[in-house]
Amino acid sequence: MQRTREDWIGAGLRTLASSGIEGVKVEALAKELHISKGSFYHYWSDRAEFLEALLVDWEVHGTRRIIDELEKITSPHERFRRLFESTFSGDKRLEAAVHHWANVDASVAQRVARTEDMRKAYTTKILCDMGKPFTQAREIARIYYLICLGWIDWSQRNEYPASEIADLYQTLMTYVS
Repeated sequence: MQRTREDWIGAGLRTLASSGIEGVKVEALAKELHISKGSFYHYWSDRAEFLEALLVDWEVHGTRRIIDELEKITSPHERFRRLFESTFSGDKRLEAAVHHWANVDASVAQRVARTEDMRKAYTTKILCDMGKPFTQAREIARIYYLICLGWIDWSQRNEYPASEIADLYQTLMTYVS
């Protein structure tokens, strides 16, 4: 069975999320995909190139596509609500794994920092669109992002009832409004 580039990336991201960067090994991924390692080299020249592809996928799906989708929403309040929902719902294991990877690899740390800057800048833009002065919006975005990072870490050890996410949003809005 021929596996696609996307199959390899999907397997790599799942392994990264469940086992960390140390678990992302070509042989183990080939076993998971039930194919030979040769298929891997059809798409990438080495593991480093593959890891780069994982980072690009994380950037695109975890930031760029979310921003593109949010930008289709005309109401800044609704964009902020949807940003909140995507931030505080769903499995955050991949996000946590990428941040842990950044702790041990300086080049990954630089990529994560650039992505974080993009996320904070977009949150600042939404808050400005909601009527906040730029300086205040930038500070709120920075605090919001730090809360997001805490959430990513905390959610790896704890389960928060989805029904209470709406209450968190309402509480946050009392400070943002």
